[in-house]
Amino acid sequence: MDAMGVPLLVLVVAFYAAVATGYLEARRRREPTPVWARIAGPISVAAHLGGLLLLSMATERSPFTTVSQSLSFLAFSLTVLYLLLEATSRVATHGGGFYAVAGLLAALSVPGLVQGEPMAWAESPRNVQRSLHIGLALMSTAAVLAGGLLAIGFLGTHMRVKRKQLAAGAHGPSLQGFQRLLRRASLLGIVLLAPAFVLGIRAHADGESEASLLMLTLTIVVLLVLLIGAFILWWRRPLRGPLAAWLNILAVVVLVLGFGVVHPLVLKGGL
Repeated sequence: MDAMGVPLLVLVVAFYAAVATGYLEARRRREPTPVWARIAGPISVAAHLGGLLLLSMATERSPFTTVSQSLSFLAFSLTVLYLLLEATSRVATHGGGFYAVAGLLAALSVPGLVQGEPMAWAESPRNVQRSLHIGLALMSTAAVLAGGLLAIGFLGTHMRVKRKQLAAGAHGPSLQGFQRLLRRASLLGIVLLAPAFVLGIRAHADGESEASLLMLTLTIVVLLVLLIGAFILWWRRPLRGPLAAWLNILAVVVLVLGFGVVHPLVLKGGL
């Protein structure tokens, strides 16, 4: 089953690249997103899920037990969250950036998946609590990353409106649409980070390493940033959108630091 899962995860990179191209080209031409791209997107996500499940069944471990697997799982989580945002907001113009980033993350995972990255958990017992903690942490990372991507789009559109290069509410992306998506992305980040935070506290109480404590501290920082950005600014002070957008970007920087530096250390505990 491992032989089937890895090729499928590699093939997903091409699927995401094709879907991203369809979204981006339609946006460049100011045309509706083509039907084939909106259909191929969910199919690609389903194929990604199938690859992760096959890999997990073959290894009898969680599908994020190495850095490469975590990158692939993060890419999957990002696309799932985008599909959720697209379905609930009915805004289908921002998928290009999401699928492009997901394709990049999935591509970065390919070398480790193909070459068989060493698994630090091989001699460690399974830890369901840590698996849930890291799985939720990766999904919340995807939600914060989604907020960062939308924040970049919001700032670009806001700058063009301010310079009168784009009429507000006329052509191009809508600032109000960005605000709705950013509110939901920030809320999703908080909803996913909260249980990850609780599980992190329990893991540290059970005698986990300093890496777990550092990950927990980063989670607290991101939670505070998201609370400020989502509830105080996006919900109650929508005119302070640029500041809220910068806070979303700051949250991405903090979580990328946590993922790149601390996550590999936490994985050594065994999942």
